[in-house]
Amino acid sequence: MVRAVQNLDDELRTTTAIAKRVLPKMAEWKIPMTPENYHLWFEYSIGSNEELTSDINAIMASKKPFTPEVNKRLYDEYLGNEQNKRLVEQVQKETQKIFKRIVDDILITNESTSDYGQKLKAYAQQLDEAKELSDVQYIVKDIMSDTHQMAAATRNLQDRLEEATTQAEGLRQQLVKTEREALIDALTGLHNRKAFDRKAKDLYAAFQKDGAGFSVIMVDIDFFKSFNDKHGHQTGDEVLRIVGSILHDTLKGRDFAARYGGEEFVVLLPTTPVKNAYIVAEQIRKTISAKNLKVVKTGQSLGNITVSLGVSEITSADTIDSVIERADKALYLAKDAGRNNVKSEEELKA
Repeated sequence: MVRAVQNLDDELRTTTAIAKRVLPKMAEWKIPMTPENYHLWFEYSIGSNEELTSDINAIMASKKPFTPEVNKRLYDEYLGNEQNKRLVEQVQKETQKIFKRIVDDILITNESTSDYGQKLKAYAQQLDEAKELSDVQYIVKDIMSDTHQMAAATRNLQDRLEEATTQAEGLRQQLVKTEREALIDALTGLHNRKAFDRKAKDLYAAFQKDGAGFSVIMVDIDFFKSFNDKHGHQTGDEVLRIVGSILHDTLKGRDFAARYGGEEFVVLLPTTPVKNAYIVAEQIRKTISAKNLKVVKTGQSLGNITVSLGVSEITSADTIDSVIERADKALYLAKDAGRNNVKSEEELKA
C-alpha cells in the first residue's frame, strides 16, 4: 500500500510539473490566463523555441511590463496563425478536461483512502475484542475484501494518471508539430518566408551585438513563367521541388535556405564573407544547371534548369531590407548578363 501511494505521488508530480513552471511565472509577471498567453508561456517554460525564449528573457531583464500589446506581439510573431490559434484553444480545453478528471479521481480515491483508514481502525478494535477464532477469521476476511477494493481504486487512479500524462504529451507534440509546419514551405520542404524573416532578424541582432556577419544569396529560376505556361503547373511544381532539394543538399551546417516566394529562393550564410558566398552561389548554379528535366512516361527531355543568383554581405550601414535589396539587384544584374550566372554586390559597385 505504501508503494502504491508513493507511485501515485510520483505520477501526480509528473503530470503537474509543466503547470507548476508556467503558472507561477505568469502570476509573477501579471500575465492574463488566456489560451494564447498560456501557450506562449508553455513554450517558454519548456524552451522549445530559442527565439521566443531569448525575446522573453530580454523583456524580463529590462524590467518592462508584459502589456497586452507586448503579449499580442509575442504571440503573433512566434506562434500566431489561425490554424495554430484554433489548436491552442482546443489544447487548452482538452488540458482542462484532463486535469479535471485527475482531480475528480484523486478526490474519490482520497475519500476511499480515508474510509479505508477508518475501517482499519474499527477492525483493529474488533480484533482486540474478539473472543473466538471464528471471529478473527471473519474480521480478516473483511479486511482482505476492503484492502482489495482500495488497491483496485489506487490502480485505477494510477492508470488514469498515466493516460492523462500520455494525452498531455500528445497534445504538446501536436503543438510542436503544428509550429514546425507553420515554418515550412509545403511544396519544396524548405523554410518558408516567415521562417526566413525570423532567421534574418536573429542574424541581424547577432551582427549588431557582436559583429557576427553574414551573406545573402538570392536565387531565381530562369524563364520559369514561360516554362510553367508551356509545360503546365505540375511540371513547374516539380522544378521548384528539384531546386529546393538541391539547395537543401548543397548547403551545410548553419546555412539557411528558404523559398522566398514564387520561383525565388534565398540563402543565409552566417559568418561568411561575400567572396566565399560567391563560391557557394556558383556551386549551387552549377549543380542546378546540370539537372536535365525529363518526362517520366515518355522520356522526353524538357531541357536543363538554370538559375540566376545575386550575392551581398551585411555591413554596419545596413538594415535587413537593404542587404537583401542589394542581393536582389545583383540577381537582376545576373539576369541582364544573360542568366545562368552569379553576380555579387562588388559588380554593382563597378
